[in-house]
Amino acid sequence: MRPVPLLVMICLFLLPTACAQFPELDAKITDKARQADRPVLTDNAVVLEPASEALLDTETRDEMLARAAALQARAEAASGPVISPEERAELLRRAAELRAEAARVAQES
Repeated sequence: MRPVPLLVMICLFLLPTACAQFPELDAKITDKARQADRPVLTDNAVVLEPASEALLDTETRDEMLARAAALQARAEAASGPVISPEERAELLRRAAELRAEAARVAQES
């Protein structure tokens, strides 16, 4: 089945459930909860604003910068080759030997 008709069928199947009534769920709400005041919504801009540098003292800032530099150095050290060139050459040589042996065995059978 093509993706577009499948998507349409899924939407047509799920659309009626969006308007469904759930009496068991509605029955769980107490009268006290129904009469309660709505919560007051506040602006979350304060939380989303980036922290200013004034919040950090120089000692904390220097410690954080030193830690970031150390982590960057570790990342750079870890991004190098995992095996030495000699080990790589040995692995490639051994792989070539195994391929030749596999070809020889295949010809014998």
